[in-house]
Amino acid sequence: MNASSAHQSAPQSTSGVIDTLQSLIVAFVFAMAFRGFILEGFVIPTGSMAPTLMGAHVRVRSPATGYEYAADSAEVLEVQRRQLRGERPIFDPMLSRQSPVLSVPNDVLAGEIRMGDRVLVLKYLEPFTAPKRWDVVVFKNPIDPVGDAVYYIKRLVGMPNETLLVSDGDIFTGPLTATADDLRIERKPQYIQRAVWQPVYDSDYQPVDIARLETAMRQRWAGSPWKASDGWDVRGDRAWSWPKPSPASLTWSNDILSLDDWNSYNVYRRDIPLFPTADLSIAAAIDAADTEAFRTELTMTARGLLYHFAIASGQIRLSIESAESHAPVASAAFDVELPTGAPFLLEFWHVDQEMSVYIDGSRVARLDYDLGGPVKRLLASHFGRTLEQVLANPIGQRPTPTALHWTFDGSPFTLRKIEVKRDLYYRPDYLSANNQFASNGPAIIGLAFATDPTRLSRVNSGEYVMFGDNSGASKDSRLWGRPHPLVTRELGNDSPFIVPREMVIGKAWSVYFPAPMAMSAGGRAFIPDFGRLRFIR
Repeated sequence: MNASSAHQSAPQSTSGVIDTLQSLIVAFVFAMAFRGFILEGFVIPTGSMAPTLMGAHVRVRSPATGYEYAADSAEVLEVQRRQLRGERPIFDPMLSRQSPVLSVPNDVLAGEIRMGDRVLVLKYLEPFTAPKRWDVVVFKNPIDPVGDAVYYIKRLVGMPNETLLVSDGDIFTGPLTATADDLRIERKPQYIQRAVWQPVYDSDYQPVDIARLETAMRQRWAGSPWKASDGWDVRGDRAWSWPKPSPASLTWSNDILSLDDWNSYNVYRRDIPLFPTADLSIAAAIDAADTEAFRTELTMTARGLLYHFAIASGQIRLSIESAESHAPVASAAFDVELPTGAPFLLEFWHVDQEMSVYIDGSRVARLDYDLGGPVKRLLASHFGRTLEQVLANPIGQRPTPTALHWTFDGSPFTLRKIEVKRDLYYRPDYLSANNQFASNGPAIIGLAFATDPTRLSRVNSGEYVMFGDNSGASKDSRLWGRPHPLVTRELGNDSPFIVPREMVIGKAWSVYFPAPMAMSAGGRAFIPDFGRLRFIR
């Protein structure tokens, strides 16, 4: 290379560096602008939205069945911080919530703790996008907007300009001027409902070695919570076959696994009271030898009523009757042709005062009903109690347990992947000074916000109400009390228990960086658990 060519290449090289730097600066500016106005990332700090979103947790895997779930790590960390020695029980929610299947040292679990999920948030850009009911929303904390926990993430349940009431776990709304009898239930869209079902039982998780399980539990394993009729043995099997065209039945045992709002994330928080629920999904993959002759009926007893899901002779019949007098309440019939030649997935849903039947994921039957408002619904669930008795102790006076009975007839059949799931349950609670900031003004005492039908809660213009999916361990709108003086001064809103529109940031869109995992037991967790990448519903 001669001197002239070398002299010419130097400016070109310098120019290329400058161009690259300029491009990087422009890209950085665009990224910051995009981050500030359109999209932003947040880390989930706590388990108030579990299992939809995970805060700091440990992943627990049962050696008995292989069932895996996330559990809150707070108690594990506290024991580790205090340098206490001890064993931590490992429970398998598919087998028992009382008898552990294994015990491990607390420090072993502490070494497995993972950070919370990282989520991307799409910011609301009015008038193009605005908050909607059931969105999972990130917002600034109105009770402590300058503290350590500036940002919260919850599910939006209360909209502006409405009366809001929680009754028997569900959301009821009406106009601002509504009385309790005027309020009607809010039903979730199907895509939201499928996302928020929480597992109660799955027959795919059977003990690998029953004798070893019973040794670990120090007692006889009670078997599946579905108790089969005489002559039908389902103990320890994943496929439940009935080889005759004669009647057979399954009856749910609440003594083994109760139909309530238990959340596996709270497995080490044994002080949380549980509330029976009747908002359930019961499903199974059915392989019938003769689908034309096959008959099945699921009967649910709850709220003083009998709910019947019946399939026979090419027809689905949904009906409701009084459990005491058998007087009819509502019914509907639908023609149906069951798939032949292969198993089909059958789902019975009873949720948000609606009965539905799904076959292979498509809804083929639906019956909506109304019990006459949230007060009558509450009394129906607390069979035999007065409203005064229920409200005097809403945590102690819990709903009457739900019963399930499932019958089959007309054809030999096999059931696989028998699942029971439960809906979100927004529980009642008491207001406590411990959950309120003294700097925000006098503590408000009484029943939690939007849970007292005798003192209805109103949500005004520009206000929203947020609840956590993990209702038993969520400090949400029900419990907050008064807003911070800064919020009152800057936004001119002193309404307790709500989130002003100005403090709502955006909708949680996806988990882009699931809680990372380690390469080996006890190692540093740094690899994203990519199998748990997901959109947020």
